[in-house]
Amino acid sequence: MSGLGNHLSGSIPKEIGDIATLEELVLENNQLEGPLPENLGNLRSLRRLVLWAKNFTGTIPVTFSSLKNLNDVRLDGNIFSGKLPAFIGSWTKLVRLV
Repeated sequence: MSGLGNHLSGSIPKEIGDIATLEELVLENNQLEGPLPENLGNLRSLRRLVLWAKNFTGTIPVTFSSLKNLNDVRLDGNIFSGKLPAFIGSWTKLVRLV
């Protein structure tokens, strides 16, 4: 699912986490902000997660540990707090982490 440059604002709707077959979530070039919804960790088919250069805050939810199919993750340019979670080491298909 690509929302690239659609002038979206507010937070990521938690209902996106209910789309079990979603393989790509690209939301760059928007005005999204706030914490990442924990239920995005339900997207077990997700291969690509691109949320860079936005105003996302908080920590990367521990529920993201179940995203084992990720190979491209771009979260740079946000205002996250805390350390990089150790569970990222379990994303064995990861090719790009920015």
